[in-house]
Amino acid sequence: MKSSLHNAFLNVKIFLHLRTFRDDSFFAINCKNSSHILLRIIYIEDMGIADARGFKKRLIMLSYQDAYKIADSVHKGQQDKAGGPYIDFLQNVADYLKNKGEPEDVQVLAILQDSITSGTKKTPDDMIKMGVPADMVELIQKMTYHKNQAWIDEYSCHLMEKGVPAEDATYDAREKDFVRFVETLKDNPTAAKAKSAILNVLLEDKYIHRQERRELKTKFRLKKYKAAIQALGV
Repeated sequence: MKSSLHNAFLNVKIFLHLRTFRDDSFFAINCKNSSHILLRIIYIEDMGIADARGFKKRLIMLSYQDAYKIADSVHKGQQDKAGGPYIDFLQNVADYLKNKGEPEDVQVLAILQDSITSGTKKTPDDMIKMGVPADMVELIQKMTYHKNQAWIDEYSCHLMEKGVPAEDATYDAREKDFVRFVETLKDNPTAAKAKSAILNVLLEDKYIHRQERRELKTKFRLKKYKAAIQALGV
């Protein structure tokens, strides 16, 4: 029995169909011998065909609809910088990506990227139990910024030794620390695009109160976002 299962395989053929996902790809699945164990996939993308056994191409492990439900639960009660529900802000980030033509997997990561923070009090295990794939949870952790205060203090002191005012030196050091963090995401285009999207949306007028624009801390915050977007290069 074990041998027969090992030698069996399931053919899954993916054809162009009328079902549209958020990234405007078209798929239909025709399965035969569904009780068999091994899987062989014919993957159609951009008019090209590739045998996908053992492949590392993009696979949507979690639909956007499911990701939205998870994010809505995770951020329940949280507000964005405009005073609205945080989930609406994340939806705006996903829409920003969709309008740029980015695929569903980038949108899924974008709406879930702030799930593991002190504000949500969610752990990686919590997210996995909610249905987020373990590899995506690992990527979300990588995308979560943790301020390196020791490095910031050292860098700001170095600037002050050069005559930079203390407040300016502190803000500059915070910017450099954040940029160093986002640069670690550049090796993963999906993560880089999702992080760049959230920073671009944060630059929109509705997320910056008019009176805040005159404040030095706001000017430095916006400068930090722009520097990070430039560093990501997507």
